[in-house]
Formats: sequence, structure tokens, C-alpha cells
Amino acid sequence: MEIGKTIRSKREAMKMTQQQLADQIYVTRQTISKWELGKSEPDAISKKSLERVLAVQLVEESSSKKGEEERFMRKFQWGLGLLLFGIVFLPLRVVWVTIRRNWKQPWNRFVLLPTVFAFLLWYLHSLKDNVFNLFLALLLLSYFSTSWYFFSDQREIGDN
Repeated sequence: MEIGKTIRSKREAMKMTQQQLADQIYVTRQTISKWELGKSEPDAISKKSLERVLAVQLVEESSSKKGEEERFMRKFQWGLGLLLFGIVFLPLRVVWVTIRRNWKQPWNRFVLLPTVFAFLLWYLHSLKDNVFNLFLALLLLSYFSTSWYFFSDQREIGDN
């Protein structure tokens, strides 16, 4: 049964006028009329109020289909994210191990590590701006502090 027909049948069973129902859920009589004629549908808040006043469950098949589609899309996105994480994580782990083994070589510190940071920042940019800015500041601070530390360590080794 459509929502409009359900509203009308329950309202008539309770011997209420459209105006009385409208007053109880804080809408106009014309709005109740449009709902009953199927010209429009109540929003979520109005549906809750109607369910409370009329003591009926207003669930439409199309909304349940939307819910199923949304659940499917969430599962699909989760699976795709898991697959992409698996594909991306392994190469990043290999790069990290390579960087750690060859840390003393300048190309690792000044080319490879900034490239990894760039890809990480590219991902973080998809997050909220405040989170991105925070991570950007932390990454730059950690990168430059470690680079300075190792650069000064190499100069001391060269001086000896």
C-alpha cells in the first residue's frame, strides 16, 4: 500500500480531519492532502511524527530498495578499498625496507622518501582539510628534522 493511502486510511479510521492531523504534526492541511493524493511524500521527520500519531509503520518499498543498494555499495567500496590497500601496501612496504637498508645514500633521503611522502599526502588530501594540514605539518617537520640530523651526522663523520 502506498504511503498516501496508508495515511488516509489510518486518519479516517481514527476519525480525524486533515486539519487535525496537520496540527498534530506541525504541517499544513494542504501538505496532508498532497501526501494522501500521492503528489509528494513526507520527509523523515514528518514520517516519524505520522508514525507516532497514527501508530503505523510507514515503510515504502522504494526506500527499502535504496537501503539495499546503499548497503551493497558500502560493501563494494569496502571490498575495493581492501583490495587496493592490499595492492598498494605491499609496494610501500618494499620501498620502506629499501629506504631503511640504504638510508645513507642521498637519493633515498632526497628523492625516494619525498616521493613516498607525496603519495601519502595525496591520500591524506582526500580527508578533511584540517586533518590534511595537520599531517602535512607533522610530515614536513619529521622529514626535515631527520634529514638535518643525518646530514649533521655525516658531516661529523667526514670531519674525523
